[in-house]
Amino acid sequence: MKNACQVTTCWRFLRKHFQVRFDQQGQQGREAHEAVTPDETSEKKRFLSQEEPSTPSVKVKYPFRCEDRNKIPDELLEGPFDDFQIAEDVYATFYLLARNATPEMYSISPFRNPDVRIAWLYLLFIAGSQIFVITAITVLYPPAVQQDMAFVNCQNATAVAALHARGFLSSSTSESCEEGAQSAFEADVRGETVLISQVSHATEFYHAVLASGNYVVLILRLVCCTWVFSQVYLQEFSSVRALLRYHDFSRWFLPLKGEVVRNSWAICIPIIQYTVLMCVTTVSFLVICAFDEPFDIVMNSLAFTFIAEVGSFFNEPLVSRMAATSVQGLPAEYDEIKYLYPEYRLSNAIREDGTYTDLGWYICDDEEKAGLLSDYRVRHNESAYPQPHQRTAKVLEILIFIVPPLCVFLGALHSRCKRTEGCGLIVFKSEL
Repeated sequence: MKNACQVTTCWRFLRKHFQVRFDQQGQQGREAHEAVTPDETSEKKRFLSQEEPSTPSVKVKYPFRCEDRNKIPDELLEGPFDDFQIAEDVYATFYLLARNATPEMYSISPFRNPDVRIAWLYLLFIAGSQIFVITAITVLYPPAVQQDMAFVNCQNATAVAALHARGFLSSSTSESCEEGAQSAFEADVRGETVLISQVSHATEFYHAVLASGNYVVLILRLVCCTWVFSQVYLQEFSSVRALLRYHDFSRWFLPLKGEVVRNSWAICIPIIQYTVLMCVTTVSFLVICAFDEPFDIVMNSLAFTFIAEVGSFFNEPLVSRMAATSVQGLPAEYDEIKYLYPEYRLSNAIREDGTYTDLGWYICDDEEKAGLLSDYRVRHNESAYPQPHQRTAKVLEILIFIVPPLCVFLGALHSRCKRTEGCGLIVFKSEL
């Protein structure tokens, strides 16, 4: 059987044949094999008085800590190792709570476990608010980039038909004109008093993509689109990609720790986050490329950047709450367990008596072994286990590069067809 605790020097190879004698049954067994000096006694009292243990009770002979080497699966020791950390936002926090839920520990169902209701509330609020805002500004109340007004005699069929062709009226009837117009003034036309009405027409942003603006405005649009995309890709999409990596890691890691892989539906969380990011990025590109006022362009880019990262602003109170909440109804042999361990602590891997938790999920920072340094930070070897979602992440990355610019191109083509009533080539005219 291949020994996963590989060594790189002859010196380490010879050392692995020496045994470190220790007794895990209690302090009496250790005193029978070790001579305790006064200095060692004072050091032990100092160690036990600390809130967290600082060193294990056994001498480390491997590049990882252990009390019983046989309890460490060889697969966890195959290096080289590197660390990665998932983003601390509401999506990632909810994913961790859902992924770690087991029948023996706790349920992620809000109906069965009141402790996780706040996590559901945060997730629904963040995802729901982002989707609602995008829907409101694209479907319900799309921003108008231009407001045109015209005066018309609603009894003049020729004038009404002309306004209908320009998009001011929904139909070319006098009734439609009177419903959509407001009385402006009366005028004497050929000896007759005629009521002149005012009609207005708003050009929504999706009808005016790249329809106006000089070269300076075009450069400003490019800069602001780059701002939004950099924020979404370098930070928010990196969070999605990290969750996909963590998903593959957990599917490999949990069985090695004796757990059954459950709640595979948690993969929907990064997919939802990605869908929201794609919508925010695409709409932001269209809106930025529709406005031609520099101030409006800059303000819109900043607004969409905020919408994309709002999930990180609400995460801290959620993490603080779940990190301070203990899991209820655990068996008597379990110690107190919190829902989250967001920060690295030595006590996650070492007990109060200094012994190492061989079967625990958490490892020490100086170990060359796969495991959790905290719930958000992982040490692993990518080549040691399959990563089926790596291809998914690559496809999502390609899409986020292609879809927003493609929508801008299609929006510009649509705007050109709307304006000229024909789909000829798009020509940008400079006002300089």
